[in-house]
Amino acid sequence: MGINRVILEWFDHLAEVGSFEGKSSVLELGPQDFFFSGEDITSVSNRRLKGHMVGETVSLICNTSVPFREKQAAFYSLFGLNDYKSTDQYDKRADFDFDLNLCTESPEKYDVIVDSGTNEHVFNASNVFVFTHNSLKPGGIALKILPTYGDNTHGFFNIHPTVYFDVARVNGYKILDFRYIDDMSGRTKERGIESLISRGDFERGLTSFAGSADLQSRISENFSKNLERAILNGGHRQAHFCVDYCCVAMQKMTDEPFRYPGQGVYLTEFGDS
Repeated sequence: MGINRVILEWFDHLAEVGSFEGKSSVLELGPQDFFFSGEDITSVSNRRLKGHMVGETVSLICNTSVPFREKQAAFYSLFGLNDYKSTDQYDKRADFDFDLNLCTESPEKYDVIVDSGTNEHVFNASNVFVFTHNSLKPGGIALKILPTYGDNTHGFFNIHPTVYFDVARVNGYKILDFRYIDDMSGRTKERGIESLISRGDFERGLTSFAGSADLQSRISENFSKNLERAILNGGHRQAHFCVDYCCVAMQKMTDEPFRYPGQGVYLTEFGDS
């Protein structure tokens, strides 16, 4: 996926509410390219930094001649994350080449792990959650920005919203923020990081078959409207039009081993608590 304007705004919001306070180290799962404008990053930098640091940081991030790792370090420093690393089995820009199909833990633990569009490309998708859990410090935050609907030629999988709530439920995570970002690529600045459906509606709906069906209906109807609009605007032939993503910030609260979840709706409906 990379980091676009919507994700940049979401990171800015998380910093604004203190999610990154006391945290310094960050691991990217897959080195992420930037897809936001100089105006967008300048606006965020003005809120996060002071004086001459704004211009210096924006220059590092936007200058195409700056080495990739320096650009990434400058970007994450906006949010107080000054120790940057990345991993990717194929991208030579990464610091490490962990195979996320098999590797279950990084040698180091991190305050923040960012997955901005890697999980869906790993065939053993559940192992990415295991790796993330084992590689986070207690109190650390996993940021997941992954396709959930419509991006069916992009990776192996779409990651459904229930995954985050069920992983959090059995592993004692605190969900700091959850957004269902419909039409990720076509979303206007006016909508920003507004969630299509509220976190509360998801939490309630995903515990019953009727609630899940209602959520699915609302999402499908909205997707059809977005697709119709994209076709009218000539965007239907572009691979990344009309795709929905979830942006989820999950805080690891204990250092217990990872537990694989059962799907909560089935446990609720069939009386198994």
